Amino acid sequence: MLNHHSEIFDGLNDAQKQAVTTTLGPVLVVAGPGTGKTLTIVRRIAHLIHQGVKPENILAVTFTNRAAREMKERVTALLGDACRGIFIGTFHLLGLRIISDHRTDDFTIVNREEQIELLKELMKGPKKKARQVCERISRIKNFLEAAENPLEADDGGSREFNDIFKSYHAALKHRNAVDFDDLVKTPIELLEDNDKAQIYKERFQYIIVDEYQDINPAQYRLLRLLLNSSSNLCAVGDSDQAIYAFRGADIGNFLNFERDFPQAVRITLSNNYRSTGTIAKASDSVIRHNRKRIDKTLSATRAQGDSITVLSLPDDRAEGELIIREIEARMGGTSHDQMRRNEAVRDYADCSYRFSDFAVIFRTNAQAKTLEEAFSASGIPYQVIGRKSGVKTRELDETTAFLRSLINPGEDAEPRESGGREAKLLTSADYFDPRADAVALMTMHMAKGLEFPVVFMAGCEDGLVPCTIMKDGVDIEEERRLFYVGMTRAKDVLFLLHARNRFLYGQRLPALPAPFLAELPDSLVERRVMQAKEKKEKAKDRQMGLFS
Repeated sequence: MLNHHSEIFDGLNDAQKQAVTTTLGPVLVVAGPGTGKTLTIVRRIAHLIHQGVKPENILAVTFTNRAAREMKERVTALLGDACRGIFIGTFHLLGLRIISDHRTDDFTIVNREEQIELLKELMKGPKKKARQVCERISRIKNFLEAAENPLEADDGGSREFNDIFKSYHAALKHRNAVDFDDLVKTPIELLEDNDKAQIYKERFQYIIVDEYQDINPAQYRLLRLLLNSSSNLCAVGDSDQAIYAFRGADIGNFLNFERDFPQAVRITLSNNYRSTGTIAKASDSVIRHNRKRIDKTLSATRAQGDSITVLSLPDDRAEGELIIREIEARMGGTSHDQMRRNEAVRDYADCSYRFSDFAVIFRTNAQAKTLEEAFSASGIPYQVIGRKSGVKTRELDETTAFLRSLINPGEDAEPRESGGREAKLLTSADYFDPRADAVALMTMHMAKGLEFPVVFMAGCEDGLVPCTIMKDGVDIEEERRLFYVGMTRAKDVLFLLHARNRFLYGQRLPALPAPFLAELPDSLVERRVMQAKEKKEKAKDRQMGLFS
């Protein structure tokens, strides 16, 4: 806990100090990966409190429960009881608080899976169709699709959707429920009443939005309704890590911040404390091929480190086997397969690794099956981030307790069996146990916000990276940003793996290296090719020798 105000600035660089102390008016903090973004936000909150700002006048919004909980824990460790009353949570949790302020009944929340099941029941059709309708309803509620009634058009498809739309909301009303998107849409409707909006404008005098590049039109509208005339808004993010366009995130909100707020101060955090110099420089070289970005240069504070390994493999099975061998070698083990082939294995005796130090990152969920088979056969423990395992963990209980403490501030935040509204706010990103000593398997999207000493990026092939398989109108710049996010998860060691043929979506296809691999400077990479195993001759095709 802080003993003196000066301790707020301990360990901060000049740019971080500026971001902490520039508290009046709009501020845009451009924060590259590994540049101490969360640390800066936490110290900014501490500085506001020490300047005499009341905790209840501070609002900090981020995009995942995991990030919000980490931020709240770090603020509490720094300030103790002085931080009680600060709201730190997601947009959806904030929306729930606003709705709860104006409703006294015991309404329930329908999460995404329940929403799909409800639509499936109403439509009496397949789950795939219900999912598609669910996505369209979500787009309308998040202002991504015009709501002036596409439903009243003359074509039969629109009339059918109109009927489903009405039936769905009637069912929600019957259940006294709101869905996940209503948690942002309903507060917007409430705050369009100026008297109601004024309550929150007076309450939240200092607003911090983390991952600002990920906000969608509805979240942007809610934020503008909360801002008072002082516009004490600190937007923190990175245009190079905008990867959620499929959810409706609009990178333009970040790129146009200084147009929205002409008096804004821009501060750039560019010192990367996470990755080696090699990884920082290589990822920076890749992302510079994008045009829609706010320019910055990552400067690594760590040593150069090892070269990035770009490895060509015969197929996806060889990819999984290679990953297993590399992990075993670093854990101090040598597989029977390696000994049989008399392979030279590097000595990692000077390194100390745990299984949780390794991550395998891939572009699509379809790639997970072969990788999981390799891990299952090896006996190496692993967890797939974003997948509900059915196993209750203390991590989940603590997250639901954290959510409950923000919804009902008077309650304690001790972990206990949780249900109700705390639990309905859990998302796929919450199904990750950082305490488990297991290798993490995840998509590039799920990797956002995480870091690992050793990262394997699997499937770096054209068609997957960028992902153009079974897709039309792919945004190459967003795909490059995804690749950049994957690369910058690595702290010490990075493998970029591509197979020369892969079994995917029911067929085995030849594959070429991802075009992004050609954007890596040759001086920073080691390119290797693994040859296919020679097939053994069939016994019937061999002539038997005298002593065979």
